Amino acid sequence: MAESAGRNLKLKDGSVVIASIKTKSISINSEVIDISTDDSSGWRTLMSVPGQKSIDISFDGISKDSALKEKAASMTDISYSALTVEFPDGSTLIGKFILASLEESGTYNDAVTFSGSLQSSGTIAESWLP
Repeated sequence: MAESAGRNLKLKDGSVVIASIKTKSISINSEVIDISTDDSSGWRTLMSVPGQKSIDISFDGISKDSALKEKAASMTDISYSALTVEFPDGSTLIGKFILASLEESGTYNDAVTFSGSLQSSGTIAESWLP
């Protein structure tokens, strides 16, 4: 994997970058299926095809606008139907994500900050080639 600046990893709603995010963490998960039997001689055997795939994203940043807060407060539609995760090398993940959590905090003399998480919901289109 080539070196790259973290600021080049972007979360976009369509073509618009989401909020003033400073740090992002993306977890790509595959739930394994245990197919061990008595014939496995005591060794665990896992199916090579995952049972459930998911992507979880956590992020934090500086509050500069209210777009995320409005999304979280709407309580009727907390989804992004075409969220794009754009990696520095040009590869992407595109799909529906749900805003699972959002927290704002601030101290007396510092900027208001936020943190939150997004969870995939449905099929994610992958483009690992720029």
